[in-house]
Amino acid sequence: MTPEKAQTMSPSKKTDYDALEATTRIEDITNDEVNQDTLQSLKDDDGELCRLSLVSEDVVDEGDYHPKSSEELGWLGHFAKKSAHLDGLYVFGSTRKIFENCSEQSIDRFFEVLGSCNKIKRVKVIHTDLADIISKLGPSMNKNITRWDIDDCYLGAVEVNQLFTAFQGMKNLEGVDLNYIDDEDAIYRDVDDDIMARCIPLLAACTRMRELNIRGLGLHNNSCEAMSAIFPRMAALHELDLSGNSIDDDCVEVLVRGLAECKHLHSLTLSSNVIGDDGLEILIRGLPASVNTLDLGNNEIALARQLPLLRFRVLSLMCNALSHGGPGVIAASLANPKCRLEEIDLRDTNIGDEEAAILAPSLRNNQRLIAMHLDENINITKAGWDAFLPVLCDKTNINATHGSNHTLQCLELEPRDISRDVQMMLDRNLGLDRSRVAADKILQVHRHLDMKPLFDRQLDL
Repeated sequence: MTPEKAQTMSPSKKTDYDALEATTRIEDITNDEVNQDTLQSLKDDDGELCRLSLVSEDVVDEGDYHPKSSEELGWLGHFAKKSAHLDGLYVFGSTRKIFENCSEQSIDRFFEVLGSCNKIKRVKVIHTDLADIISKLGPSMNKNITRWDIDDCYLGAVEVNQLFTAFQGMKNLEGVDLNYIDDEDAIYRDVDDDIMARCIPLLAACTRMRELNIRGLGLHNNSCEAMSAIFPRMAALHELDLSGNSIDDDCVEVLVRGLAECKHLHSLTLSSNVIGDDGLEILIRGLPASVNTLDLGNNEIALARQLPLLRFRVLSLMCNALSHGGPGVIAASLANPKCRLEEIDLRDTNIGDEEAAILAPSLRNNQRLIAMHLDENINITKAGWDAFLPVLCDKTNINATHGSNHTLQCLELEPRDISRDVQMMLDRNLGLDRSRVAADKILQVHRHLDMKPLFDRQLDL
């Protein structure tokens, strides 16, 4: 088939692509080299393409697709439907610009063909007309989708209602990510607590939900009541992210009532809200035992009173203005043999040399904590960092060196300010064999000793 013939095929007649495929070259379909590569990969079903990215012409990149004609769009749908490896659809840019070269009839047929393909499970839309995409996908395709990701798409009362109504019909839906947390996203969102509270109950039908992220959409009292009511229906929920909303201590109390039934919940992110010490205490006492990761970064946590931070494996308190006694609260938990913490994020939390000197000794007998992130605490000087040195390698005698902390591996995510000697000891702790790490430290500090007996036996660590 010649390019001229490919361009003049009538969109009004349904094309028999199966019959034409054997005699049609990819070069006959399109002159665009990027599109040729995509079509060839789909036709060969070589496994290199697992998602189809539809984009406007101004942002097209390798692996993306901007259809140049209605006929080309028809072939794209044909090859996409036949691919055994294609499981994702990404839409980046306004549908008007993406399909500017295509007739409405060809666009409808394209989505009809995709709708008959039950292998596409993931949909991600960015900077696009959300209502239009939901309408075009239709119920036949929506029933197969397991994940929806939405970023920088205008979301008003009409759009959010249409979206959540679509979710209601997606019985296989396992993941939803609505990301409107950044300041620049304000131009895309026009919803509030009441609007969200009316739509959230529609998620009750999504009983297979494993990951739910609703960021920056104004969730407050009413929305949290609605969320709490549907959580018991989401027995499989594994990760929940409600960052960037208006969740306060009262909202936390409401949420926890529903989350108590989510026995498989592993990770909870509530960063960039307005949660204080009361909310933290409610979370500590009320969350199901399965939750081992809690992110409360950028809230109003002060740790102005003693709270047990024992139960979580990963805890983020970054960008909270800790009180003067806050580091002491953390130190008390780290020194407790029952503490399960393996990672604690204390970036930008008003910690200086005095606070570092409180935190460091709490790690002397701690054999669990791997990382304490202290980046962006500008008041920590060399004296503060060096407070960790005798904990990591006590030079007093062999027993003291042997009893040092051989577990802690990180005090900064990007080591810049930390003193060289402390970083060297942290690097030594990267060794998986703590007996060998202890022996190496003893060898370094106590050079006069015969170390062979230490290497020949396991040290009790």
